[in-house]
Parts: sequence; C-alpha cells; structure tokens
Amino acid sequence: MTKKRAALRHLWPSLIVLAIIAGLILLVWYPYPFLQFKANDKFSLTLVIAAVIFGPAMTWFLYREGKWGLVFDLVVVVLIQLAAIAWATFALYQNRPYFMVFTVDRFEVLSIREVEFSNPGQLKFLDKPTVGPNLLYANMPVEPAAFQKLLKEVMFEGKPDLQFRPEFWSLYRERQLQTLAISKPLATLRRARPESVNAIDKLVRQNGGDITQLTFVPGMIKDGNFAAILDADSGEILDSLAIDAWLGEN
Repeated sequence: MTKKRAALRHLWPSLIVLAIIAGLILLVWYPYPFLQFKANDKFSLTLVIAAVIFGPAMTWFLYREGKWGLVFDLVVVVLIQLAAIAWATFALYQNRPYFMVFTVDRFEVLSIREVEFSNPGQLKFLDKPTVGPNLLYANMPVEPAAFQKLLKEVMFEGKPDLQFRPEFWSLYRERQLQTLAISKPLATLRRARPESVNAIDKLVRQNGGDITQLTFVPGMIKDGNFAAILDADSGEILDSLAIDAWLGEN
C-alpha cells in the first residue's frame, strides 16, 4: 500500500468523526443563534487540525510498507489524535450555552462554567433541554436593604452580578409576563433594521404571519447580540434572530 492510500484510509474515518461532532455542535450544543466561534476558536481549530490534518499527515509521513515498528507508530498517532479530539470536544461541550437568563432588560447567555451553585435547592436550574439553553429569570431584589446588599457585593466585594447567581433565579415560565411587559413590538425592530427586513419577515411567516403578535427582547452572547422573539400575549419565547436588537431609548 502506498503512502497516499494509507493517508486516505486514515482521512475518511477522521472526516466521519468530525462530521458527527460538527452536527452535535451546530444542532445540539450551539444551535442558532448561539454559535460562538470566536470564544471557542482555539478548541475548534484544534479539533479540525487533529481530525483532518494531523492524523492523516502523520500517517503519510510515517508509513512505509514493511517498516519495523510501523504498527506501534500508527497506534501512537491515533491515540494522540483521539486525545486532541476528546480535549477539544469536551471544551466545546463545557462552554456550550447552558443558561439564558433574563436580567433587567435583556437576556444573557451563560455557560455552566460561569455559574456557581451554593445549595442543593438550586440544582433544578441544571435541568436543561437537549437543544438550547435553560430559560431563566433573574429577580432584582425589591426590598431596599436587599438591593443595597447586592449593590455592595457587586461593586465593592467583587461578587458576580445577579444573572450569575442562582439564588436570584426563577424559571422563566414563572416570570414570562414580567419579561413581556418590557418587550417591544417586533415591528419596531423591523423599522430600525431595514437591512434585516427579509430575515424578520421570514421569521414572522414561520410564527403565524402576524407581526403584531410578536415582540422582542435584546439578547447578549459572548460574540454578539440577538433578539429573543416573544408571543405578544403570553411572553413565551417562540424564536430568536441573530441581529443587533439594541435600539436605545425612543
């Protein structure tokens, strides 16, 4: 067998593994609009290099029919390749959007690594759907003393803000009407973003066809912004759109 054929035999299974992992990343772990390539590009790049370049290239470099120790060399190459793929894939898995927390006037998307859980009663917030993040609501303290305590902790003690602290969280479905109250009509976003009219109109058609029945709230991910699309009657999140949804004060 030639070097080229040996490398190709290594390349095809590598591509299959890469395709499976890419499917998990794009369809399950980072569904639209949550793909955050810049935040994870070093892991993604390692994954691609390990799967598509390193393994087959090393096979091509080392392979010589009848060479003493060839099997050992190829096993070492495969083990290194698998280790790199496993490391990069696990990092992507750990950094995937796990929580989508409404805070004051926006949604923020967080990974599980950004949140610390202090008691067992908060573990219910880990019950994430298979696709997409868990939807949550961060409750701003209403009592003046509690609000001042939070402000002091965040500004002077270096503690995380309330969107990162499960003790302030509720499930989104328990507070979605409060979110609806601060949302804006989707038609407002359509007028403010003429370059995105086609994308907005497509989204409207996919969600009943009546833009007056849809509102939006800005959302933030590590590498950009998006709009969470709400039902104008219930506040249920129906869809999302990769767009700058920050319109400022009207």
